[in-house]
This record gives sequence, C-alpha cells and structure tokens, in this order.
Amino acid sequence: MNIRPLFHAAAFHLAGFAASALLATGVQAGDAKAVLDKEPATYADTGWDFTMVMPGWLAGIEGTVGVKGVDGYVDDGFDDIIDSLGFLAAASVEGRNGKFGFILEGIYTRTILGGPTPGPILSTVDVAMEQVVAEGTLTYRFLESDRAWVEFLAGARYTYMGADLSLVADPVGIENFSETLSEEIVGRAAAAVRAEVDRLLPSIIAGLAVPTGDVAESELQAIEDRVLAATRGFRDPIRDGVNRGVGSRRSGVGALVEDNERLRRAVGAYVDAQVEARVEAERAADSALVAAARAAARAAAERRLAKAEAALAKAIERRLNEAIPDTELHASKAWVDPFVGFRGRYNLNDQLYLTGRGDIGGFGVSSESAWNVYGALGFDLSPRTCVELGYRYYQVDYERGALDYDVATKGPFIGVRIDY
Repeated sequence: MNIRPLFHAAAFHLAGFAASALLATGVQAGDAKAVLDKEPATYADTGWDFTMVMPGWLAGIEGTVGVKGVDGYVDDGFDDIIDSLGFLAAASVEGRNGKFGFILEGIYTRTILGGPTPGPILSTVDVAMEQVVAEGTLTYRFLESDRAWVEFLAGARYTYMGADLSLVADPVGIENFSETLSEEIVGRAAAAVRAEVDRLLPSIIAGLAVPTGDVAESELQAIEDRVLAATRGFRDPIRDGVNRGVGSRRSGVGALVEDNERLRRAVGAYVDAQVEARVEAERAADSALVAAARAAARAAAERRLAKAEAALAKAIERRLNEAIPDTELHASKAWVDPFVGFRGRYNLNDQLYLTGRGDIGGFGVSSESAWNVYGALGFDLSPRTCVELGYRYYQVDYERGALDYDVATKGPFIGVRIDY
C-alpha cells in the first residue's frame, strides 16, 4: 500500500480549508491568494520515514507460572503451542525523522500447556496463559555511516498476563507422602514421649504404695500434657513438608493441612496412645510382678498405639486430598516496565545486512527483570521491502500478589519490513 497520495490529498484539503477560514474572518483577498498560491506540504517535506514490520515469530515458551503459590513449569516449543490450540501474533510500526524516531509494537499470545509436576502429590499441572504486550520506544541515532548505524532506545512496556492452573492430585503420591510425613511425626512424638517418661516415671513408680498399683490419672495426664505441648513444634514440619510436596513454599496447602482440627486430634490420639504404651513398658521393666499382672493392659496399649499411628497417616492423606483445589486457580495482572537498550544495522553489501537489538527493563519497578534480545540477517527484495531471518528471546520475571511469572518466550522468526 502506497500512502504518499493520501498525504498529498490530506494536505490539499487542509490548505483549502485554511484558505476558506481566512476569507471567512475578513482576510484581504491578496493575503488569501498568497495562501492559496503556496504549494501544499508533501509527505517528503515532513521529514518522516515510516516502516511497517510484520514478523512471524515461531516462538516456544519455557519457565515457571505460579498462581496463588502453586507453581507449574512449562517447556513447550512452537509445534507444541500449535498442537495446544495456541496463538501468537506480533506487529510493529516505526517512524524516524533525522536522528529521532519511535517504535510501536504489540505481541499477543494464548496457549494451553502441560508441564512436569512440581511435587510428588500432584499427577498433572496444566497451564493456560494469555499475554498482551504493548510497548512504545523512543530512538536516538547517535552513530551513522554509509554502511552502519546504531540507536539508543528508551521506552515503556505494558504487559497483561492471565494464567489458569488446573491441578490433579496423584492418589499414590499422596498415600506415599502421607505415610512419610506421619512417620516423621511419629518419630518426633516417640522421642518426646520417651524423654518425658524417662524423666518423670521413675519417681512416680517409686512413690506407689504397692508395686502393682495404678499410676494416678493426674500423673499420666501431666506426662501427656507435656508431650502434647512439644507436638506444637510438629506443625512447622507438617506445613513445610506438605508445601514441598506441592512443589512451592508459598502454596498455602501446608497451612490448610496443619490447621485442620481432625489432623490435630489424630496427632493428640497418637501421643496419648504413645504415652500409655510407654508407661506400661516402663512399669513392666520395673517389676516382674507388675509385668505379669498388667500383661493384658500392655498388649491393649500396644494395639491402640498401632491403630493410632495408622489413623494419623490416613488423617494426613484425607486432609491432603481435601486441601488440593479441585477447580482451576486463576490470577491476572497488568503492569508497566521501563526499559533502555540499543539496536543497530550493518550492511554487508547492497542487498544483505545484519541487524540486532537488545534492551533490559523492569528494574524492580514492576517486574524484577525483563530482557528482550534479537538478531537477524536481512535481505532487500526491493528498495522498499526486505525480509529478515533471525532469533528472538524475550524473558520476564514478575512476582506480585497471586501471580508468579518467570517465563522466556523464544524462537526463530521471519519478518517482512515495508518502508513507506
């Protein structure tokens, strides 16, 4: 499309409108004639050169997308994106007048991707992303020769990101993980019970009137209370262990598990059974007569302990299944990043040239960092049209609120540049 005739037509009509306005306000005929006799401004007189760039970016995506603390890792090439009903589009317009110029560019991507599970208790994590990037850049050409030029770039980049994570729990993974976690709790509880019983029970037994007499309920309760107080320290390993299983320290799933009343009751029941079994064992060790007299009670205490241990593992497993979201997690954010950089071109001959650009942004204003780099080999098809073959890498690291986005969009591209 040749837009020069449009500029001529617009300038002609604008001049005619200006002349009519002057006459309507009483300008003398000679002055009006002077205005009409002037040549209308042409496109060339403005000094501006414009370029339309239509790139075909065969980009893939790699990185981490987190929603509400649950992270999903994606690593899909361009062919995977196409297979996943993805879409990517980009276009830009450039203008230059002397040493100064501007670039307006837009990128849109939409894709549904799957990645490896971040932790042992999830079977799949599907990520759906929609991204809009629009940037405005001011350019200053500080170096130019017959064969090369270099420009300084400064601008701002607007980004909108919407992400959805679909989580599917792995029953086998949850069962194995809950058993491992319950074993950790059991080990800690057993150590705490052993320490308290070793410290208190000898004096309690020594004070009994008859070797076979029962330990006072209040004294057993004192041991149990101290051990249960120690179990408050179990809540951190429960929370942290579950979060590791999901694959993120920030998932919040661990907090949902360790705050569960049913699970706390299961821990308390196990501690109670552990105290009873330990007390019976210590009393049996103190006297053969006691051991014979309380053999049935000791066997019952050991059975109760085994049952409480199994119930603890089941309580963790049940709570894990309840805590993992069964619906999509969604987060969306929009932000603006400043950036600076350089771009340049070097003519190899009359038709071939090399071009490249690099910029860095973010600086913690919104994103922690944002990188944009590309290089290409260009070929002039005509004085106004050229084709560029190259590679582009665009990476953003953004973490605010419910969205954690650390993703690189990268891949080869073929671009058509048309000068107007």
